[in-house]
Amino acid sequence: MAQLTRHDLKISLLTVAMIFGGFAAQAGNESRSKAYPLQNGQFEVIADFSESSLYWCGAGTYALKTLSRPISDRVYVWASPSASAVQPVRKSVRFGFQPPPGVGAVSSISTDVAIVGNSLSVSQARETCNERTATSS
Repeated sequence: MAQLTRHDLKISLLTVAMIFGGFAAQAGNESRSKAYPLQNGQFEVIADFSESSLYWCGAGTYALKTLSRPISDRVYVWASPSASAVQPVRKSVRFGFQPPPGVGAVSSISTDVAIVGNSLSVSQARETCNERTATSS
């Protein structure tokens, strides 16, 4: 059996760190939010702190992994950050798969969850899981 040199060992450890470090960075935002089903096909997302990408990440993850929605389906903001129906002491954003009545779909390039009617595809919402986020202050 061949013996590893220090150089070989350093390269091996660096490779392992890069592989596992990449997984940790990729899953970062997914662990910062949780979705809860509500009535009429709606759901709410509670995030560790109020940042649009965390809410969208939770919505996209829930739509894709829990509800098995196609990546082209649109997810709409039904209610901007406000008291959660499930955990009233926390803030949440309410989402649905149809535009909210009286508001409709909003044509926006923003991911701001304060805009009721704003929407992203399930795929776009999932992509926000890869965004680097600031820490809560």
